Amino acid sequence: MTGVRDPGSARRFLARRLVARHTLIFTFLVTAGVAASVAWAASAGRIPGEPWGRGTAADSCVVCHSLERGGPFRVAPNLFGIVGAEKARDRDWYGYTAALRQKGGTWTEADLDQYLADASAFAPGTTKTIRITDPEERKQIIAFLKTLHR
Repeated sequence: MTGVRDPGSARRFLARRLVARHTLIFTFLVTAGVAASVAWAASAGRIPGEPWGRGTAADSCVVCHSLERGGPFRVAPNLFGIVGAEKARDRDWYGYTAALRQKGGTWTEADLDQYLADASAFAPGTTKTIRITDPEERKQIIAFLKTLHR
């Protein structure tokens, strides 16, 4: 029987071709979906870029704090407008220690200087661990923070 094909062979061939086509379409759609998701997430600010404030006097602050108006909360509160602001502001979001909440008042340049020099001495019981021992560095940080106002 020449010229007669095995019908099962033809079906298997078509099935493989169909699977290959569907795999190609699926791969394209997944790739396009991932690309769109990444673009959307980046535009929505969900993929963190370089923190604003890198390379400034407050470079060491941006590890934990954001500095821009309306910036995201990181592991510590946003420092935009901190000079003259109420101590332990944003209590609903951040779990300030009782030591800092009880200090009361607003952040003056002198308070910020003492806090940056030795937070534990300024507010015994606080969890802030960073100490900036160089008075000139503290002065530069505070001068930079003063420029961040509403």
